[in-house]
Amino acid sequence: MTQTIEPVVHLDTLWEQLTPVFNEIAATAPARESAGGIDPTSIHLLRDAGFTRLRIPQAHGGYGLSLPQAYEFFVALAAADSNLAQALRAHWSFVEDVLSRPNEQSAFVQRWLGRLGSGVIIGNAITERGNQHGTNTTRVTRRDGQWLLNGTKYYSTGTGYADWIAVAATGDDDQPISLTVPAEAPGVEIVDDWDGFGQKLTASGTTHFKNVTVDDIEIFPAGHGLESGERTAYGQAAWQTIHLATLVGIARAALSDATQYVRSRTRTFSHGAADDVRQDPQVLQLLGELASQVAGLETVFCAIPPVLADHFAADARGEALSGDEVDALYAQVYQAQQIIAAVTLDVTTKIFEVGGASATSRTRAFDRHWRNARVLASHNPLIYRARILGDYLVNGVSPERKYTVGYGA
Repeated sequence: MTQTIEPVVHLDTLWEQLTPVFNEIAATAPARESAGGIDPTSIHLLRDAGFTRLRIPQAHGGYGLSLPQAYEFFVALAAADSNLAQALRAHWSFVEDVLSRPNEQSAFVQRWLGRLGSGVIIGNAITERGNQHGTNTTRVTRRDGQWLLNGTKYYSTGTGYADWIAVAATGDDDQPISLTVPAEAPGVEIVDDWDGFGQKLTASGTTHFKNVTVDDIEIFPAGHGLESGERTAYGQAAWQTIHLATLVGIARAALSDATQYVRSRTRTFSHGAADDVRQDPQVLQLLGELASQVAGLETVFCAIPPVLADHFAADARGEALSGDEVDALYAQVYQAQQIIAAVTLDVTTKIFEVGGASATSRTRAFDRHWRNARVLASHNPLIYRARILGDYLVNGVSPERKYTVGYGA
């Protein structure tokens, strides 16, 4: 059963607290997207309003929301600006990792709950280039009684906004090792060089580590690393669910923008079906279809967090779930990915059918919805996940739980 955690404040109060922040972020999103660069102002607004502490227990300065409750706020942020939702993806996962660790790791858990409850934000440095699958060229070595971190990471989503960085590396024994370092530690260099056509404000650039000192207490407990696919918190079901929440938010934002655009239009086409676009039956039909698609996405997505929460709770109890239960979770998430990614891309394309060339104005920036959705959907190619689902359905092969990028052996 999912553990029920009573929130510190009534949910309505928390919505009153965060909604003005979401509105401010939504209003400035097109201009910020056009300007580019790493501006932490919006992230700081979210932190100060409590967004980064939604799941942290009351005793540590948070609000103690359940996972399904917290995801409602996450989708709302993604609708305001999907860049910022993606930028906080590593932080979101790290919080769940801390909350789902077993009691024997209480020192690690208590230390990080205190930090997170004080407003600390986590970024990540996991992915590399030029490495083989499952390996990291970034290394942590013991020298003169001190751990030193050296290497380079790419696609370090959110790190440009972070206070701490979670790093996947290789230890002296050539085994995977995970750790955290302060983002402003000597020897850390964060470069905003992400050049994708979407997710431009996610601070997903390069991170260099040169002889960065790592405290012993910042080394993760053995078997609980960032790339441990067998653990729910850092398995693909959890990581992908964050992508899905962001895509749902994008679809919701695209529908809202298209609706407001139609309401504001005064010009129409000579070959339109009405003198007023607001009364054009073809335009109204399209918006009705898009609204139904978005409602469908939300329904598919909302079925996932309660199941994911059960798995997190089992991990926290040190209880091993059956292989069938884990397979069912991964199949559910991967099936949702096939629906949510494809339909969001459809919605973000069709919104341009409700108007003329003015809908393509850079000041409106409607194109950001498709660009951001397209990049999100490209992180984990749908064709591979579809094949995995088919193999599970026909041959009973367990869905892949771990996801790495690199060269084959």
